[in-house]
Amino acid sequence: MRATDYCTEGRTVRPSIGSPRRTIYPISARLVRRVRAMVTIHTERLIPAPAPRVWEVIASADRLPEWYARSDKVEVLEGAGLGRRQRISSTWRGQESEVDQVISAFEPGRLLEWRHESERLGGVPAPRFALETVVRIKLEADGPDSTRVVMESRQRPADADKEQQIRGNSAYLAKMFETSLERLEELLTKG
Repeated sequence: MRATDYCTEGRTVRPSIGSPRRTIYPISARLVRRVRAMVTIHTERLIPAPAPRVWEVIASADRLPEWYARSDKVEVLEGAGLGRRQRISSTWRGQESEVDQVISAFEPGRLLEWRHESERLGGVPAPRFALETVVRIKLEADGPDSTRVVMESRQRPADADKEQQIRGNSAYLAKMFETSLERLEELLTKG
């Protein structure tokens, strides 16, 4: 296996030139018996912009719809920085969706993380697929004019059936993260 290869669901994947790396981690059968496995999606991209410029965009709730593919509209419910509560509105699989989130990690220039507090589809509470959903965006300076942006989603399924459904959506979510990073790069490089 080459350094640029990665495994997804037991398969080795060679990304095409210029594509971001993404990983959907397989689970261990022994782990499932003990505790619901965390479903993790990891995507990263090297963006030709300094980390402070990238941070200005990702840390701003108002700018989320400009690059985050899961956000058509954002409303800050309260606060700023760590503990900020926000509502992201979008369309999920053809239905109107709202997700209330709280910023659970906020390290300026380095780390932004949010947790889902509640989710609604079509104006009613969404079925509970995950006991916990966390999205993390980490910035790593790669020289003065380049930043590695790492996006990660972790979901702890509510039960075994929901785990299978979450895993079934993993490729869709990974593609959404890739699209988000493409949009972020375009926003930062083309203005």
